[in-house]
Amino acid sequence: MKNHQEFIRMAIELAKESKKEGNLPFGCVLVNKNGEVLLKGKNTINTDNDCLAHAEVNLIRDAYKKFDYSYLKNCSIYTSDEPCPMCTSAIYWSGIGKLIYGLSKVKYYEIVGRDNLNWVFEMPTRELLERGGRKLEVIGPLLEEEVSILHAD
Repeated sequence: MKNHQEFIRMAIELAKESKKEGNLPFGCVLVNKNGEVLLKGKNTINTDNDCLAHAEVNLIRDAYKKFDYSYLKNCSIYTSDEPCPMCTSAIYWSGIGKLIYGLSKVKYYEIVGRDNLNWVFEMPTRELLERGGRKLEVIGPLLEEEVSILHAD
């Protein structure tokens, strides 16, 4: 099985594609228990004119068309950045068993700032998931310096 860093780097490449397409630089991949990439997700909020079209939500919508809850519990989602509260909740409700992310929200806000309060929603993923009944393994941050470049300009 490929290591976590390789899958985070795939998510980073998807985030780069999102940015080139005029969207925010966020990406993710869904991997099964055998280490096979099942699906990829990119942020499409601008191109789809949909404020809910975050990379993770887009991926989960596709995943649920192909896989059921019992299958997804043995899968992992790798995200370029620590998911927002909406995406964290979507991951929780999907049944996906493990979340691995690159850039932490703390580091993200250090880079992009907190000037636009309409876009600041700082709730750590682990804190939100602690309130759920189902346990979901969380690993991260990983490769923060590599992901930081996406948000630096």
